[in-house]
Amino acid sequence: MKLSLRIPLVTALATVLVVTAASALFSPPQPRTSPAAPRTAAIDTFHPVVREPARHTRDLAAEYTVYRPADLRAVRGKLPVVVFGNGACRHTSNHVLIGTHMLLAAHGFLVVSVGGFDNPTYDENGTPVPEVLLDGITWAERENRRADSPLRHRIDTGRVAVAGNSCGGLEALVAGADPRVTSVLSLNSGFFADGRYGYGREELAKLHTPVLFLDGGPTDQAYENTIANYDLVTVPAVRASNPSAGHSGFWYGVRDGDTDATIREEAVTTLVQWLDLTLNGNPDARAYFLGDACGLCGVPGWSVSVKNFRTGE
Repeated sequence: MKLSLRIPLVTALATVLVVTAASALFSPPQPRTSPAAPRTAAIDTFHPVVREPARHTRDLAAEYTVYRPADLRAVRGKLPVVVFGNGACRHTSNHVLIGTHMLLAAHGFLVVSVGGFDNPTYDENGTPVPEVLLDGITWAERENRRADSPLRHRIDTGRVAVAGNSCGGLEALVAGADPRVTSVLSLNSGFFADGRYGYGREELAKLHTPVLFLDGGPTDQAYENTIANYDLVTVPAVRASNPSAGHSGFWYGVRDGDTDATIREEAVTTLVQWLDLTLNGNPDARAYFLGDACGLCGVPGWSVSVKNFRTGE
């Protein structure tokens, strides 16, 4: 069981980016014997990565940037999809999570990130538009069928996660009601009790898949919402918390106010293991979250809460 990424984060980012181009109870999906699913744990897989603009998005809600393994021939089976929303509901730029997206793709996932490939890295502030995530799924479905796409017939559109940080997490929680979604990741996020930003906690009743809630402890401005949302959901859920991170330490690599890339490694490992569990059905990834000796429970500074998973499966 791996408690952190296999290589240091700075080295990893230098390695993976090789091309830059213009349901109440839950049993994880059974590992497939067909080539549709990977045969090794995602955390033990590491590919060089391409970052490229999504093509043919003119009729969709946003532009997208795509992160994928560079050599698709080296990928065993088809790629699960992770559509990612941004903090502050930024719908044009996606620079904050670029390192996270690259690392997820390196571990065998197709990441479709809201925001244009070459848009400037300015501080845009928006409001939740869940359609930007849903259209990211639509883009992946189209790309899987498009005759001249390098991803044609290489995407598993039956294994789809929606994820988002802060305001983007609200978008993911709303988009999670879509029947195409298999997994939801709410990162430093959660609905407000007063329905702020146009969506209230009644949205949680529409979820039908497992949900991961990640928070950075009491200094995280989403901390109280994360706890309340986790308590309210009736689907299988994990809440993973590290009070050293605050609201953005997981993504900027800041632990207790000091630069420390290892906290981002720990957070990305948590995301990889969650996706491996809920999209790939990897039983080792299940053990990372469930049980008294869960892998994440043994990482200093982390606490884990779990609900609504079937015992012994």
